[in-house]
Amino acid sequence: MISFFQAFNDHSTAFFIFAAISVILVGISKSGFGAGLGVLSLPLMASQSSINEALAVMLPLLIAIDLVGLRRFLKNADWRILKLVLLPAAFGMLLGYLFFSAITPKILSLSIGIFTFLFLIQSVVMSRIDLNEAKSFPWLGRLMGGISGFTSFVAHLGGPPITIYMLREKVSPIVYSSTLGVFFTVMNFGKLVPYAYLDLLNFNQLSTSILFLPLVPSGVYLGFYLAKKISAKWYYIIVQFFLLVASIKLITDGLLCLLYTSDAADEEDSV
Repeated sequence: MISFFQAFNDHSTAFFIFAAISVILVGISKSGFGAGLGVLSLPLMASQSSINEALAVMLPLLIAIDLVGLRRFLKNADWRILKLVLLPAAFGMLLGYLFFSAITPKILSLSIGIFTFLFLIQSVVMSRIDLNEAKSFPWLGRLMGGISGFTSFVAHLGGPPITIYMLREKVSPIVYSSTLGVFFTVMNFGKLVPYAYLDLLNFNQLSTSILFLPLVPSGVYLGFYLAKKISAKWYYIIVQFFLLVASIKLITDGLLCLLYTSDAADEEDSV
């Protein structure tokens, strides 16, 4: 049974503050203004909870956002691209499931921090590439689709890899956003059963997700507002700065956990 009262009692005030910011960031990223901002959502929420809980709370919210625009996505998506990337993405999700099951949350935290840091480097590199001279390669689409499926499963960070390929396709903005909308709708629904099997999804997590659901449209409208008030140059500078801070924090937390575990194991061995 869903218990909102228990959801309140099980979390700190800091969690609700950071989680609310995370949900708003997801909404902003789905507004069409700065999709990269959504990368910050999981690291922020995970900083005040476990990685597993952050993944579980975010998934229903991501699906809700996808469903809002699904009709438009289906109408305007490039199905040639989807046929190319969806099967490799499914394989990447399978690898993500195996990877997720085989490691501890400490390793997962470190991995997400590394993924985030690498994607920051990617965004900097992509900003310096002349996309007019870039050629489309089907193998790149399959590769980025597979990587996107993997990182989406383990960290809801599927956007940056597939962006590498999508930007090279030079499609219109509506086709770009619609194709990615269908792509992530399929992937997010595909996570439901594996996440439940991994015991990530339960009624308590769902009740927590529902509490934040009203913030999703708020983030979307805020994205429209920011698009009018902030230049693209400063927007991406701000995103990259906070992305760097989030990745460093997760990497540091993961390394400290590993060092602490290693020291504790050494003490037990000495005893």
